[in-house]
Amino acid sequence: MQLMEATADSFDWDEPFDETLFGELATDLFQSSQYRIFFERCHSKQEVQAVEDRLAQDLADTYMSILKRHQDPVVQSLNALL
Repeated sequence: MQLMEATADSFDWDEPFDETLFGELATDLFQSSQYRIFFERCHSKQEVQAVEDRLAQDLADTYMSILKRHQDPVVQSLNALL
């Protein structure tokens, strides 16, 4: 929840925050093998913090990418056909 709040506050975006989309992305990233394997091993607090920071940035980047694609006129016209 803290990650969602911190990341949501950092977005410079006019669209409403899609908490469901963000939550699903967070769940998928946190459960990815890349991060799961890292957290299963013993690492220093600095290493863990660096990975958590990278995870937060990956999450924010993915969320923003999806929102930008959603604004694309071609995507909107395809969605309208559905």
